[in-house]
Amino acid sequence: MQYARHFVSRRNFLTRIAAAPTLAVAAAPMVARAEDVDAAAARARAALKAPKGTKLVLLGTGSGPVPGLARRMASNLMVHNGAAYVVDCGLGVTDQYARTGIPFSALRSIFITHHHPDHNVEYGPLLMIGWTSGMRQSVRAYGPPPLMQMTVDYFRSAKPTIDFWAEDFRIPPLQTIEVHEIRDSGPVMQDDIVKVTSVLVQHPPVKPALGYRFDFPDRSIAFSGDTVALEAVAQIAKGADVLVHEAMDFPAIEVFVRQQIAAGAAVV
Repeated sequence: MQYARHFVSRRNFLTRIAAAPTLAVAAAPMVARAEDVDAAAARARAALKAPKGTKLVLLGTGSGPVPGLARRMASNLMVHNGAAYVVDCGLGVTDQYARTGIPFSALRSIFITHHHPDHNVEYGPLLMIGWTSGMRQSVRAYGPPPLMQMTVDYFRSAKPTIDFWAEDFRIPPLQTIEVHEIRDSGPVMQDDIVKVTSVLVQHPPVKPALGYRFDFPDRSIAFSGDTVALEAVAQIAKGADVLVHEAMDFPAIEVFVRQQIAAGAAVV
């Protein structure tokens, strides 16, 4: 039997489509070329300098665990009156956060939608670099199980580095943060700035996978997470000012698959 030189799974070919860079405040023009990333970052910093009301920044909208794309993996930032909230921690989130000019000391909470690497791979490093850059140790994390165990494991693996840096920088060692696991739809948290609600979405085989809604004093922002078409997402987004929703470009997928097949790949 003769085998193809390599195989491309459905998930792989969906996630290996090259994408354009994005670092843009919501409703800003779409960034189309890699060389425009610096200009996009400059626009974001300008919009976030002494901002009035709630701002949403799409730090990364790329899909799949593919390194090197100008449009970074999934991550989002919301800022209101000097408080920052991050949704998802795909590769690049730490650099993208820094490029907005928002100080790491502003970061209050991190929310993970599901445990695919393009949504969580830089969760630990964000905490580590954030700590050396002024992040408060009162940061909290929210997401589906086993987020608590993942956090404990990360801090255990990073302890030698944390101890070295604490000595080098003469700062208190980074301690494990407060983690809340979310298993179902419903209220997640509420502080003096925002109320957060979760919804279960369908993203097989990952269970549970979540979407979120953030109700700020002046606007509401909903996130679908990765999901199929779902009435629950429509309901949690009802009345929201912005819905950040996963989407697939089927014509682009078709072109990509044809290119892969022409190159000798077998799509399975």
